[in-house]
Amino acid sequence: MIELSQVEAHFLRQPEVAVWPAMIDVWRHYARNPHSWLLPELACQAVDGDVQAVGPVITAVACSHISIVLVDDILDDDPKGLYRQLGAGVAANLALAFQAVAYRVVAEMDTAVQPQLLAELITLNLQTARGQHLDVQPELNEAHYWATVEAKSTPYYGAGFYLGALAAGAAPEAARELRRFGVLIGQIIQVSDDLADVYQVPACPDWYRGGGNLALLYARLADHAGKARFEALLPQIEAVPVLEEAQQILLESGAVSYCVYHLLQLARQARGILAGCPVARPELLQQFLAERVAHLFELLEASGMPLPAELAAELLA
Repeated sequence: MIELSQVEAHFLRQPEVAVWPAMIDVWRHYARNPHSWLLPELACQAVDGDVQAVGPVITAVACSHISIVLVDDILDDDPKGLYRQLGAGVAANLALAFQAVAYRVVAEMDTAVQPQLLAELITLNLQTARGQHLDVQPELNEAHYWATVEAKSTPYYGAGFYLGALAAGAAPEAARELRRFGVLIGQIIQVSDDLADVYQVPACPDWYRGGGNLALLYARLADHAGKARFEALLPQIEAVPVLEEAQQILLESGAVSYCVYHLLQLARQARGILAGCPVARPELLQQFLAERVAHLFELLEASGMPLPAELAAELLA
């Protein structure tokens, strides 16, 4: 297992970073919860590679993640976003700097697959930027939702697994299969997060943004008895009693079940990829998928929404 200090060393080695305390402060702010940075390490372990070989890739993924979150919080007007402390202009500029560091760290890698690694990192950030652009468009339809998820939510996870596998010496075929697996993980996390977000108190930004959340989108577009009432509640959603009523309509309308249905389909596809994936230790990825499913159970339980037994059995299969 790689130490976070080793990952940070690649970051601190950059001369611009060394004289820019704000970058170091932001890095260490997000380093308190680095779990999503470690996708390349998991991929490396799955292909039985040398974890030390993926250190620079983990650093690049971490820098990309920080740049994405800094901008996404601004676009979402997230009350918990770091830009609230830094200012939107400072946060946006730091996001550019982190993305540049990510490219340089990979550009400096001494490996035969360096061009492929750099190309993947560029694709990750470019696709995500397009997804963030789609996410702020005032569209209210499911096709737009899934196009946004594909561009914004899945490239990071797909690239994280691909970069780790390729840097660790895996065959290109195995790395591509892990990218496919990562894309599905990104979709699973997005839909799970949609459910988690709509059951937060007070109301999260999704309630004010229209169609960027699958549960809210279903409640607004599908035919159900509470549809008109749901729309009437939205302008007053900041009031907790109103929010609680709207959350109950989400459950009664079938919005929660609809999200769970999609999660079932995505979990099936992910398991199918793992069944034929040419890696040495697929059980590590199976466990990772199981943990994502467990997160859904925790969410539903915390929100007072018991999962039907047949759905539980399918998700845990």
